[in-house]
Amino acid sequence: MGTTQPLGPALGALCAGPAPTGASGPTRCAFWPGPRPHRRSRELDFPVRAPATTAAKLMPAGVAFVVVALGGTFGYHAIFGSGWPLGLYQTLVTVSTLGDARLVPQTTSQYAFIAVLTVVGYALWALVIAIVAGTLVAIDVRGLWGGRRMAERIAAMRGHVVVVGGGRVGQQVAEELRRAARPLVVVDRNPERVARLTEAGYLAIARDVMEDGVLLEAGLRDASGVVLALPDDAQNLYAVFAVRDVAPQALIVARAESARAQRHLEALGVHRVVMPTVLGGKRLARLLSLPLAADFLETIMEEAGLAVHERAVQATDALAGRAVRDLRAVLGERATLLAVRRDSRLYPLPGADLQILEGDMLLIATVEPPGPAA
Repeated sequence: MGTTQPLGPALGALCAGPAPTGASGPTRCAFWPGPRPHRRSRELDFPVRAPATTAAKLMPAGVAFVVVALGGTFGYHAIFGSGWPLGLYQTLVTVSTLGDARLVPQTTSQYAFIAVLTVVGYALWALVIAIVAGTLVAIDVRGLWGGRRMAERIAAMRGHVVVVGGGRVGQQVAEELRRAARPLVVVDRNPERVARLTEAGYLAIARDVMEDGVLLEAGLRDASGVVLALPDDAQNLYAVFAVRDVAPQALIVARAESARAQRHLEALGVHRVVMPTVLGGKRLARLLSLPLAADFLETIMEEAGLAVHERAVQATDALAGRAVRDLRAVLGERATLLAVRRDSRLYPLPGADLQILEGDMLLIATVEPPGPAA
């Protein structure tokens, strides 16, 4: 039985199917569904809390320094009789631990005041040094340890998807793949975007896809496919060459903004090219011309638990040699046969009398039973 995949926009092409007997490495789908409109028109907006900056961490120390400076100035003015400018100067000299030979305490209160101010100055300096040192160490440890752990996780992945481009389209692709429980790695040259993706739980590499070794670092040779979601057509065209240089047989789905770019990408051997603007226009027109159909598709994909299975028929399969009408007797009443691929030919919605043979690839839709009523 193949893996279960929720319906998604142009991502069914990357689902992992059963490996043929004796085959090794990542497998690829036998079915290539045509482009479908996005189920949702919303954009991802990761609720990521930005980590505290060094300036933010130093803010309490800065506030404390201002308070000490004002308190020390007032103390020198009240205890030593210094003027306000001189009192501020004496406070800064004392807090900085430099001292002033001309400043000689005479009374117990003066001795006590200078002693307390000196101790506070040492404490402030210790706080500042601790914050700065801690920040530097944390940056170094996160960079080395986090980068090493991510590299190890990527190296251990098999059959994952490499998403090139972490913009709005790339983020939507990542969300769809995560919803389908598919492992993925995102490659984007924008460090801030990569940081948001990482905070959201994705494996992301902050490098340009055209740099040497980037796709190897993303584990392309062990991946089941690549999504080129860069916003510029020229970048996606160049990215095809980079992918082919590392993995000539890689499965590629690419984004295009123009029909000309679509033709060029297809000429380079890209398996599927998706034009988001075209899909969006078709979706808008369908909502107006076929509102019931649009609502139905939205309902079965979002609420009814519709999922698609790919099943390679082996000699020992219970379906081998049986007619299509027997499908539900074997798989249950909630199973529907959508298509059969046989000898590179696709039979959509086959008739009940069609016999299922060994070597066929079946595309089966199932609907999860509704949960208990609240």
